Amino acid sequence: MYLNLTPKQMVRLNLALAVLFCGIGVYSLQSDSLPISSFTGFIFAIGFLAQAYRYTEKFVAKTALSKTLTATDTSLTVKQVNYGEQVETLELSRITQLKVADNYLAVILDDNGQGFDFQIKGKAQAITERLNEILPKELLKNSPIKQV
Repeated sequence: MYLNLTPKQMVRLNLALAVLFCGIGVYSLQSDSLPISSFTGFIFAIGFLAQAYRYTEKFVAKTALSKTLTATDTSLTVKQVNYGEQVETLELSRITQLKVADNYLAVILDDNGQGFDFQIKGKAQAITERLNEILPKELLKNSPIKQV
C-alpha cells in the first residue's frame, strides 16, 4: 500500500503507532486476555520508533546523495549511514563496472567480478544522476553505469 504522506506526517504516524503498540505491550503485561505476548507489542513499538527516525529531517540530511557519494580526481568515496557509519574510498582507476538499483550501488573493481555492494538511500535514477555528476566522463565512457 502506498501512502502519499509528507515526511513529517510519516514521523507522526510512526510515533503514534509506536505509542499504540507500547500501550498494547503494557496492557498485555497486566492482562491475559490478549492473544499476543507483551514482548510482541514492545518489539513492534521499537520497530515503529526506528521507522519514525528514518523520516526525520536529520536522517534525511545525513543520507542525502550529495553527502553519501563524493569524488575527487583519483577516488570515489561512498559513505553508508543506514547501519552505522561506514566510509569506503575506491580508486577510480580500479573501477570497471557500476551497477545501480533502488537503494543499491555495486562497484566492481579490476574486472574480476569482486568489489563492493553499498546500501544507499535513493532511487536508481537519482543515484545514476549523482554518479554522472561527480565521476569523470572518461571513466563513464569505459565503465558505463548499468541499472539492474
